[in-house]
Amino acid sequence: MGEPNNLLEVLKHAIIPGGIILNHLQGRIENVPKESDLPDSKTDATSTAHTIADDLVQEVVLEVLHSYMPHLRINAEESTPRTKIFRGEPENLCFHLDPLDGTYSYTQGRKDHAIGAAFSRNREFIASAIYFPAVDRVYLSKRGAGVKVETSTGEILAFQRKVEPDAFYSQKRTEKYLPIIRELGLAQFDSMGAHHTMVAVAEGRVSVLMYHLASPHDFGIPQVIVEEAGGVCTDLNGEAVEYSDDFARVPWFFAFSHPRIKDEFFRLLGSMSIQ
Repeated sequence: MGEPNNLLEVLKHAIIPGGIILNHLQGRIENVPKESDLPDSKTDATSTAHTIADDLVQEVVLEVLHSYMPHLRINAEESTPRTKIFRGEPENLCFHLDPLDGTYSYTQGRKDHAIGAAFSRNREFIASAIYFPAVDRVYLSKRGAGVKVETSTGEILAFQRKVEPDAFYSQKRTEKYLPIIRELGLAQFDSMGAHHTMVAVAEGRVSVLMYHLASPHDFGIPQVIVEEAGGVCTDLNGEAVEYSDDFARVPWFFAFSHPRIKDEFFRLLGSMSIQ
């Protein structure tokens, strides 16, 4: 079976069944701790959240995906049986899946949780889909094709991006850069999920996102949406984020709603003595 022409349709059809599951399970399951790959000093309740929904959604999404594309590499957040049924080689596309981003938010009854999925080629994310099942919105983006928003039934919605971004920021494990945020006059953004925040960056509702030890599940998946909307994602040097072959956490990840925000951020960084 060859590579489908419309990768976005594959992504959409794969993740929507997971959203149906999440809608039915919300309020009926609890968050339980899981062993994190980060040291104790870098973890908190939201970074170690996990529920049975994470595993169930992942298995359903991978089963649907396998019917379209059995020859894939898989980079999924959880260790579930269907991660082993794909027959991908290094030259094949890699499929990335975050079955429940914002798990802690989900267990608290909020609506900003999401399912995120993406394809990458040669360590570059090329097509992404993020589904917010509680509000039935799917954000879809492919390199060179902009951003579109749909409902799960295919109704086209407007993608609304602010010309002048709102004065908000989001950060995790990046306290030493808060002096820059104060100079920019930004207020803390209330979010419990990386995908929710990255979409807010794409829409201009958040000006700056800063993250240390960033997982590609959290930020590589929505990166295409941010950049196709006109935003910028960089490393600590203001350069394009480089991912390893195994898509391990990257040391630093920054997302800016507009290029001029990025330029001002790094201008201030260069003028300050931040170690």
